[in-house]
Amino acid sequence: MWKKLILSEKDYEYLTKGLATGVGLGIIIGSLAGDVLFFFALGGVLGIIGSGIFSFYKKFKVDNKI
Repeated sequence: MWKKLILSEKDYEYLTKGLATGVGLGIIIGSLAGDVLFFFALGGVLGIIGSGIFSFYKKFKVDNKI
């Protein structure tokens, strides 16, 4: 079970890119909407969730050769 929780080098790369993209978009949208702190946090959370889904998809695709 613990093997599934360990991140590889590519997973870390997806995580950092997702987090940076989410936070960056959150700051931009937050500055336009007037609530930078909320959208900064929301972008970070959505970036982490999105990168986790993308990483899982990539692992599933490689394992099943889709």
